[in-house]
Amino acid sequence: MRARSGARQARSILGLQRTRLLGAAVGLLADEGYERFSAGGVCGRAGVSRRTFYEVFENREDCLAGILTDTEARVEQLMASVGVDGLPWSEQVRMGLWSILCFAESDPALARVCLVESQRAGGVVQRKRQQIVDRLIAAVDGGRSRDAHASLASKLTAEALVGATSSVIAARLMSSGQGGKAAVSGLLGELMGMIVLPYLGPVAARREIKRALPPGLLLDTTESGSADPLAGLAMRLTYRTVRVIQALAELTANGGGASNRQIGKQAGISDAGQTSRLLWRLAQHDLLENVAKGNLPRGEANQWCLTATGRQLLRSITAQADARWENAA
Repeated sequence: MRARSGARQARSILGLQRTRLLGAAVGLLADEGYERFSAGGVCGRAGVSRRTFYEVFENREDCLAGILTDTEARVEQLMASVGVDGLPWSEQVRMGLWSILCFAESDPALARVCLVESQRAGGVVQRKRQQIVDRLIAAVDGGRSRDAHASLASKLTAEALVGATSSVIAARLMSSGQGGKAAVSGLLGELMGMIVLPYLGPVAARREIKRALPPGLLLDTTESGSADPLAGLAMRLTYRTVRVIQALAELTANGGGASNRQIGKQAGISDAGQTSRLLWRLAQHDLLENVAKGNLPRGEANQWCLTATGRQLLRSITAQADARWENAA
């Protein structure tokens, strides 16, 4: 049981480090471009070691491919939330495109990385890009079976439409500049008019152009895969750090505080000095506090408890550990 728990904790730490690395990679790519994108630059921004980077990713291309994979999953979740399945073809395409536009508008830096900077990479990144593009082409190509007018279209039509749509969105994102707001959601009508024209004809195209925009989508900007639970904290997350946080949560589940000795024993750390140093460092980062503070009589034990920031970090660790353990089962 202890080995299984340890394996879960190790995976949860790697999961959190992956989140930090991906967030740093997006920032580096958006600010500096692919030409200056490196493992060392990502590690510097994330505050983790090169060894940790290579425990998570094989190289910088693998890291960029991870950004594409996570972004694809988040957009798919967004599409599922608006219920595109079961809709007529044109409505599926419209709401799918609306999801993409809203997502891009909410995080233009990430969108620029996916649409622009990823084109400069090769290997695994290009293979992942092509998988995503192929899925989009297949979705648009479904229009050929919807109307007699569509018999003149071919798969090349869908390829051209996906390429043109991506280029228009990318151009808007680039023109907004770094940190600028990318107003791309307003493109929905004209892009949909362009897409349906070869399949449903000019009347349907004009109707799409004139339609009102759907309600705005609520996007969770702290979605797993982009949120860094240690953002703003100049510290590294290690196995023993996690064990101390988890041990303190277990000891104080019913209220009160826990002493250095109790925490060290619960966390499996036999060195009292190491336990003391870990607790002091975590307290400096506002992850825990000594509730007894300066009111302790001489020789009396400390009474530690997690702060709100510490509890938030613990929830992130637990959530990622559970998700990764379920995926591995």
